[in-house]
Amino acid sequence: MGPNDVELVRVFTRRPKSPIADVTFETSGEIEIVLEGECGSTLLGLGSKYQVEILVRDITANDNIPFKVAGPTKGSFADPTWPQEDQAFVYHVESAALAGRGGHLCQVYAYLLVGVRNFDADFKTSELFLIEP
Repeated sequence: MGPNDVELVRVFTRRPKSPIADVTFETSGEIEIVLEGECGSTLLGLGSKYQVEILVRDITANDNIPFKVAGPTKGSFADPTWPQEDQAFVYHVESAALAGRGGHLCQVYAYLLVGVRNFDADFKTSELFLIEP
């Protein structure tokens, strides 16, 4: 990645506090979603504005799964929301949001917007994951 580039590296699901990705979850459990991004040194030094967002989609039910954000998801590079070249954003899906979704396939869609107009954008999708029956 060059000094003028910014991109989403990956988005993945895991069990809360786990260091590794996972793709099967119980309806009585919780899910953490991690979105990792990288910013080149020039953009970081300029303090460009950014915004990241996700959508957690239940493909089987054809609806969205609610989640909670574990911190700010917009700001300027080099501020406390994205202080260095690499940054991870964490989102939480609580067990109540998984009730009634046993046997459902799901996926996370993420995007990054950089700038204030004529945005530079990047997109990522997670692996499919299953809420166990």
